[in-house]
This record gives sequence, C-alpha cells and structure tokens, in this order.
Amino acid sequence: MTEEVLGTRYRILSRVGEGGMAEVYRARDSVLNRIVAVKVLRPQFASDEEFVERFRREAQAAASLSHPNIVSIYDVGQDGDRYYIVMEYVSGKSLKDLIREEGPLAPEKAAGIACQILAALDHAHKNNIVHRDIKPHNILVTPEGAVKVTDFGIARATSTSALTETGTIIGTVNYFSPEQARGETVGIGSDIYSLGVVLYEMLTGRVPFKGDTPIAIALQHLQNTAISPSELNPRVPRELGRIVMKALEKDPSKRYQNARDMVRALEKYVPVPGGVRIDAAPSTGDGGGENRAADAPTEVFRPPAMPRAAGPKGVDDTLAKPRKSSRGVGKAVAMLVMVTLALFSLAAVAVIKLPEWLYVEEVRVPDFTGKTLDEAKLMAEEAGLRLDEPDRRYDDSVPPNAVISQRPAPYEKVKLNSRVLLVVSMGKEMVEVPDLKGLDVRQAVLELERLELKEGIQTEEYSSDVARGRVLSQSPEAGTRVEKGIPIDIVVSAGPEPNVVAVPDVVGATLSDAESRLALAGLVKGNVTEEAREGETPGVVLSQVPPAGQEVQRGTAVDLVISAGTEGSSSILDAITPVSTLVTILVPPGADQQEVRIKINDYYGERDYYVGMHAPGERIEKQVNAWGRKVRIRVYIAGILYKDEWVPKE
Repeated sequence: MTEEVLGTRYRILSRVGEGGMAEVYRARDSVLNRIVAVKVLRPQFASDEEFVERFRREAQAAASLSHPNIVSIYDVGQDGDRYYIVMEYVSGKSLKDLIREEGPLAPEKAAGIACQILAALDHAHKNNIVHRDIKPHNILVTPEGAVKVTDFGIARATSTSALTETGTIIGTVNYFSPEQARGETVGIGSDIYSLGVVLYEMLTGRVPFKGDTPIAIALQHLQNTAISPSELNPRVPRELGRIVMKALEKDPSKRYQNARDMVRALEKYVPVPGGVRIDAAPSTGDGGGENRAADAPTEVFRPPAMPRAAGPKGVDDTLAKPRKSSRGVGKAVAMLVMVTLALFSLAAVAVIKLPEWLYVEEVRVPDFTGKTLDEAKLMAEEAGLRLDEPDRRYDDSVPPNAVISQRPAPYEKVKLNSRVLLVVSMGKEMVEVPDLKGLDVRQAVLELERLELKEGIQTEEYSSDVARGRVLSQSPEAGTRVEKGIPIDIVVSAGPEPNVVAVPDVVGATLSDAESRLALAGLVKGNVTEEAREGETPGVVLSQVPPAGQEVQRGTAVDLVISAGTEGSSSILDAITPVSTLVTILVPPGADQQEVRIKINDYYGERDYYVGMHAPGERIEKQVNAWGRKVRIRVYIAGILYKDEWVPKE
C-alpha cells in the first residue's frame, strides 16, 4: 500500500503497526504538508456492517475529545471500499514495548505515566465516554515522556448512568474488569480497574492474572485476589501497592470513584515530577473542572505617578535649591567614566573566561554489567559518576546482586558527576511450593506448571485412605520457598493393597521351602499327606491344591502331597511327628559329682540330648522332645547305662 494516496490527500509512506481490525500507516497530508497517522480498516471487515460501525464509532468518540494526553483525530473518510481515520502521528513507542525493554519501571516513573493516563480518562469520562480497552498496547509514550491514549475503537458515548452495552464481553481479557468478564453494564470503574492492571504491570513487569485460555484468565478476574505488587517487587512502596489493590477491587463501589481521586492518591504517596493537572484541558461535556482564570479576582495595576508639569520658578524655589558648583559636576562625570570602564573590563573578562567557567569535563561510562553492586559503586566513584537507587528484577541467568543492564550504555560519554541507573538482579524468582496432597495427578501437574515448577519423580504406593490416582505425599513439602524450575517429586496412591494373590508353584520343593514360598505370597500351609512313589526323593512336594497360578484370597491354605520315598523307607511324616516324654533320674551314691548323659535316637539319628554333673542322691527331671513315630532314650551315669526305653513304649 506504500505510495498510495487516500482521499486524494494522504500519501502512504510506511506501515507502522496493526491491530485486530485495522492497520496503521505513516502518511503525509499533502494539503497541510504534515506527517499524520492513518488507520485503515482491514479489507475482510470492510463489508461487515458491525466492524464498519465500530470503526466509525472510534472516530466519533475520539474526535469529540480534545486533550494533550489523547491522540487527536483530524479526519475520517472512505476511499472506494476502504474506510480510514486520520490522526495525530506520535513518535515514540507503546507502553507495552517500554515494559518489555525495561522490565518493572521505577515507582515514580510508573506513577507519572499512570497519572497522565488518568488525566486522559478523566477528560473522556467528563464527556460520558468510557474507553473499555485500556491496556499498555493502547498507550503511546514519546521520547520526552509524554503519554498519549489511543484506540477508542470499543468506546461508548452514552448517558452517565449506563456507559456501555450489557450482555457482550468487550475488551482484552488480561486487562478487563470483572463486570466486563460477566458481560454486565460497564462504567467509569471499569476503566479504573484496567488502569490498575496496567499500573500493576508497570510496577512488576507482569499482569496480575495468567492462564492458558481466555476463560481461565477471566475466571481469575472474577474470583482470585492478586498478589500485592509490593510482595512481587520489594522496590514498590506499600502505600503504592495499596493504591493498585484498591483499583483492582472486584466490587466497583470499592474502587476509586473517578480518575481524579486516584491521581490524588498517587500524588500523595509517590513523588511525580511536576505533578499532573487533570482539569487543565477544556471539556466539551457537562463540565466539572474548575476554570481557575475565570474564578480568580480581577487585580487593578495602577500606573506610576507622573511628575507635575514644571511652572515658572518662584523665589522660594530659588532659595530652596542652591545651584551646584561646576567643580562638583566635573567630579561626578569623572567617577561615572571610571565605573563605566570598570564594568566594560569585567564584561570582557567574563566573555573570555565564560567557556572555561561553563565547561564540565566529560568521562566515559564504565561497563557495570555482571559486576556486583558494591563493585559498581567503587567503579562509579573512580569514574566520577553517581549511581541512582537501582532498579531490581528477577533474572534466571544473572546471579543475585549482579548488574543486568545500565543506562547510559557502557562507554557512552557523559558529563562528570552524571547519574547512572543500574538494573540489579534478584536472582531466580522464588515461589512457594503448593500443597498437592489429595489432588488428582493431572491437577497437581497443572498447578506445578502454573507456578513454573517442574514435575519430578512420580512413584506409587498402596493406600486405603487416599483414592487411587491422587497425591499421597510430595517433596519438597508444601510451603517451602524454592526457585522456579525446581522439580517436585510426588507419591501417588495405587489404591488399597489387593487381597487377591496368585498361588506360587511349590511342586518339587522341600516341605520347608514350600512353606516359605507360601508365606511370602501371603498364603499358609494346609493339610500335608504322604505318598510313596518310586524314584522320588522323600520330603519333596509332589502336588498342591489349589494349583500354581490360580488367584485366591490372601491367607488361603494350600494342601500338599509329599513324597514318602519307596515302600518301607522312613516316612517324611517321621520328621514332622513330635514326641515328648518326661525322663526321671535319681543319682545313686558314689563320688561327689557324677556325669549324667541322656542320649536319644529319633528320625534325625542318635545324639546327646543332655550332659551334666550332679551330686549323689540328686533327683533329675528332664522333658525330652524328639521327632519320629518311635524314639529310643538311654540314660548313662558315670558312663554306665542306667536306663534304656522306647517312646512310645512298646
């Protein structure tokens, strides 16, 4: 579209920006020979009556306003099927770009910009116009710091009682008010809320609410309370934080009721260079501002009294003023000449010396980036420069207390004793670990992503108290402050521990091994029977019921059939048949101490069961426990067989 001419008057020079429904061009007005901005409705909307009406509405709304902080509308027209608005060309950048470049602005600077926006809104509100789309993208800032509000594309001019339509959500979701989110009637308070969001972003570098979808963000505007800017950025005074939070009240009646109230609050708590007068611009509406020049009392400045006209000299005059001698007059003239020469001499010296007196030495600004704040202070002192109170922001790549950037730039020439502003890192942004216990795994992961934390190791444990798929525990614990990006480990419930188990295969195992395997699986040994089978090792499991692999309830008994070996061999049952009997011994007379020995011969073979020294006449009772269906017990005293018996007795 470059070099095209619209309306036979506006020659397009270059494209400078675009919006949702229009493109903006830099152009030259050939009639008035000046640079202007031309907003052209996109071709796809030119046939849409709703968009054309909205486009015309912007021109009408903005054209009715005349204020230093509002972009002026010069003309509106149609060239074929193209609709356009001609407006004031503002050199500078959007407030959004300024925030992206500088991060959180200094509180004084942010308050100054906010006051200028409020001055523009106050003028619009007095003319019964609500902007309804206040956001950094629609705020232009010139290199001199002047602020211009633009894009009245969704503004409405109605009565003071109803300043917008209902039932339609209009605005940008990150900045619109709760009443806009609900599609309710929107008034002055909506612009105050949006300005609160813009001021919040200027002070913290971020909007108060974020989300993956517009609906998610809108719900937060309706339900959530923003974190105070003073908590996110320690450089923001608490009083200023409270001003922002009041503007962000969900209930419009609890916000500032008009723009000038908020300006007074900002000027009271934060020094704004030069102040901001919101009633200086003329209003074309119902008024409300003061005309200080008209109300001031009229002052009469009287001219100085003129000397009376000289008349004929009388005798009294002659006597009253004796004539000066000619000698006195000569001295006066000589004195006047000397004073004049002295003044000329001083002037000549001043002209010669003035450049020298006014000259200030120039120095190069050191490169402070990467240095600690203490190092930067020493470098500034050595270079003859002064450091302003630094701006501070979080930074993932620069360590805490190190310089991120500076203004003026490194190696730039400045006057001696100039001031330098540094941006100092606060390190990685810290967040508080949320309480994930009881949350569904997906909910827990989304919560971690919202806080820019990572999902760590996920493990499972049985639990009868927490439903399957919900978080049992976490590490680090909830409430711990950690850096963004830190992984959070979670333990997830696998539900109640199952009561059904599979029966293990114990065929071929010994009886003791089979019993161990069953216990490990949560089962118990049931009935054990013998079966003589040629070629099978005695004591080995031949079969089991239930069979291997079958699922049964925990605690079920498993019956076993074990090998008894060949016919006539010792039965394995001998190994599991206990025998118990009481052996009574009366030590006969003899030596002082006599050895008493009890030997048994059972399933496991012959062995000493008891050996001890006892005195003559001592009565000994020992409970003997052995294994097998027939057990032989023999008692020796001093090496001589004292008793020999079988249990049970034959």
